[in-house]
Amino acid sequence: MRMKFLSLAALSVVALLLMSQVTSAAPSRTCSYDVNSGVPNPLGMRAYVTIAEDQGDTTVVFEQFPSPVGEGQVPTTIASSRTLTFYGMKIDRVRALMLEDSRYYTELMGYEDPEGFAPVNAVLICR
Repeated sequence: MRMKFLSLAALSVVALLLMSQVTSAAPSRTCSYDVNSGVPNPLGMRAYVTIAEDQGDTTVVFEQFPSPVGEGQVPTTIASSRTLTFYGMKIDRVRALMLEDSRYYTELMGYEDPEGFAPVNAVLICR
């Protein structure tokens, strides 16, 4: 009986330690365009940028919704996405860096946008 109690106590301690590690981990944050905001998306209706922070790294993703391709017999669509990852940086610092240095936004988009990241950044809502 005493051995069962000790085993149960040890198991409880291990479970508490694991739970404390899970709850003490930094929560993920995501910044994205909110369709319900009433503010127009500067990228249009078929593209968007999402910024997500996970375990101290931040990933910026540019995605375009699928579009029809050609007029052949087989229905075909094409979609594209580009990902830019900043290691060891939080969302707020990444957003500031992308505003300061247009090269990051240019690389993400695949082309040079004269307005840069500022219009997109202005409509991102973080949760």
